Amino acid sequence: MDETFTTTLNGIANQALMDENAQENLGADELIFYNSIRADLDLLNKKPKVQTIHQILDYSKSLR
Repeated sequence: MDETFTTTLNGIANQALMDENAQENLGADELIFYNSIRADLDLLNKKPKVQTIHQILDYSKSLR
């Protein structure tokens, strides 16, 4: 499978607004994958608690 870039996926976050150029830039595999996880992406918490952010940062620092 080809490498998928997040910027490409972020650019087509709303399929209703997706134009033909965006569809042509994505391969069939990437489009199928994106459509399969789109509902889960919409459920993500868009404003996480400060505690959650600190836990993620602490974890990231512990990996260094």
